[in-house]
Formats: sequence, C-alpha cells, structure tokens
Amino acid sequence: MKIAPAVAAACLLALAGCAGTPTLLKPQPTAVASSGSYYCWKNRLNDDGSNLVCNWESSPRDACESNAVVSLAKSNVSGTPQSSRHCENGQWLVTVTSR
Repeated sequence: MKIAPAVAAACLLALAGCAGTPTLLKPQPTAVASSGSYYCWKNRLNDDGSNLVCNWESSPRDACESNAVVSLAKSNVSGTPQSSRHCENGQWLVTVTSR
C-alpha cells in the first residue's frame, strides 16, 4: 500500500512541472512599431479591428522562421499589408511599413 503515496507524489511533481512551462504561442502585447518594415506569414495575418495580428518581424529572414504572435496597431502602419517574398519553407510573406 506504499505505492499509492508514491504515485500521488509523482503526479503532483508532473503537474507542478507543467504549471511552470510557458505557452509557446501566447499572444504578446501590441507592439510599438519603430520606423521600418515588418514582415509576416501571409496565412497568419489576422485583422483584429484596430490591430494587425501576425508573426511580425523586422526582417524577412526572421519572419520566415518566427512562430511569435504579435499585434501591430493599425494607427502605426502606413497602408495595408502588401505581398512580399517567398520563404524557403514555402510560406509567402506580407509586409507593412510603420509610420
């Protein structure tokens, strides 16, 4: 009967380990765009009212490899997202220019 407390302790340790693990695709706060261009995967772009939500990065290379979720305020962006480049992984990028 000493197995039950050992199993319970193992379960608690496993749950405690999971509780400290960060979520990989947790949305980040709205990004304050510095001047320049931002790139993201075309199929991840989401128009969320006053924000453009995507895996925004400041370089095409970083955007091709990114899994982040970032919001850019539309008020900080000039125009609408435009088709841009093709990544080696098969993803198409769009780009925006910040004000």
